[in-house]
Order: sequence, then structure tokens, then C-alpha cells
Amino acid sequence: MHVKVTGRNIDLTPALKDYLLEKLKRAQKHFDYPCEVNALLSVAKNPSIANNQTAEVTLKINGSVIRGEESTENMYASIDLVADKIERQLRKYKTRYWQKGHKSNSHRATSEIADVGAQEDSDSEVIKALKQEEMHPKIVRSKRFTLKPMTPEEAAAHMDLLGHDFFMFINAQSGQVNTVYHRRDSNYGLIEPEV
Repeated sequence: MHVKVTGRNIDLTPALKDYLLEKLKRAQKHFDYPCEVNALLSVAKNPSIANNQTAEVTLKINGSVIRGEESTENMYASIDLVADKIERQLRKYKTRYWQKGHKSNSHRATSEIADVGAQEDSDSEVIKALKQEEMHPKIVRSKRFTLKPMTPEEAAAHMDLLGHDFFMFINAQSGQVNTVYHRRDSNYGLIEPEV
């Protein structure tokens, strides 16, 4: 496993890096072939954010991207939670992938090397859980509203007044549908369609 750890507003001590690597090794037991992991440990400077210590992990495996993010008041707790989330997602990915019969030669070779006995219990639990839950999320609510022409700054002000995380509007300058959203760094982002 190749892990790249980045810190934002935090001193990346060797103890913190070792703790993260140890937790991620547990998740990697599901796959014996190399995977690329990017981890971002960040602390929000805004004092109004209670859970200001965030651990984000993005894992690229076999052409798929698995991502997890958790925030708490303690970085070690955030790492614990995100490692558990990544492990659950990897187990689900592996179970779904193997259930569909998409075994490639590399998967067969690694499965022979892997300690299958230790994983049978956890994999069977995941299979049961997947059968009980819906495999695909559904659209459960639909909302219609009139888009008004405004500037991105006006749209950001409307978004704040409504207490939403994003706001769609017609950009008065371009005439196209745009979206403003809250970024984690307490700034705003603007999404514009590519022409």
C-alpha cells in the first residue's frame, strides 16, 4: 500500500502518521495487490466549528475510488472513524465485486494467497447486510423552484439567508445556470457549466 499523507493547519508528527498507517493497514487486508492511498488530515481554524479535526482518505483500487471523511474534536478519533468507514466500504466493494463474478486472473491469484478463512465471517456478515438493505439509493423527494437571475455574490447571500449548503441560480452575467456552495474553508465555491 502506497500512502501519501498531507496535513493542513496541523503538524504531522511521526506518531500521528504511524497511527494513521496502522489503522489503514487493517483496511487493506481485504486486498493483497497494491493500492494508492491519499490521506488529508486537517484542522479548521474557525472556532465556531465544534468538530474541527478532519481525516479524509481516498483510496484508488482496481480502477475504483473509495473515499471516506470523518470530523471530530480529536484527530485520533477522526482517524479511527475514517479507517472504520474505509474498511466497511472496501468489504462492500469486495463483496459486490465477487458476487457479480467479475474475478480476473489477478484477483484469483491474490485470493489464493489471501487468508480467506479469516475473512469468511466478516464477508458473510456484509452479504447479509447488503441483502437486507437497499442496494441503490432512491430519489425520495423532488423540489421545483423558479431560478432568478443574480450575481454569484447575491446567490451566496441568499444561500446564507436560507441556511442551505448550496444554491442554484441563473448567472446574470452569463445567463447560464450556476450553483454556489459552502466550502470547508468557510469560503464559497461556484460551479459553472463548461461551454
